[in-house]
Amino acid sequence: MCPHPIDMRRRDPLDLDRTWRHSVPMPMPNRPVCATMDEAVEQLARLPSNPRMFLWTDSERRCPPGWGFIASVRQGIPPQGIEAELKAWMGQYPDSWLSVDMRDGVITPSTYRSLEDVLSTVDRPILILVSQSSDNENWPQWELPE
Repeated sequence: MCPHPIDMRRRDPLDLDRTWRHSVPMPMPNRPVCATMDEAVEQLARLPSNPRMFLWTDSERRCPPGWGFIASVRQGIPPQGIEAELKAWMGQYPDSWLSVDMRDGVITPSTYRSLEDVLSTVDRPILILVSQSSDNENWPQWELPE
């Protein structure tokens, strides 16, 4: 005898782990990966050629030595203006990589569209800097193979 359909429903919520289980060996255009600042600096140093890096963050002092700065927020500048500055940067530095500062205590980029939509148009490798990469839910972790 077949059980009643209601009896077959799962009563407990599924235990879903929203973090990525597999890392990515290299950032690809329009496919952001996440890393802590230390992980990013270490892995960039291991690349055969060092890409020019820019950090999209709320303060220039957050940039490591040798990295360029793109303002992710500016007093009096609307989100459309912040997106326009990013677009201008894309035209000026076509071969550079973008790093987006999403660490604890940093003001996230002020964008008119969702951040995912904005990043999907950057068309270059993107690193999302996080405080603890293992906690990230939106992007896979960047881990170069040994």
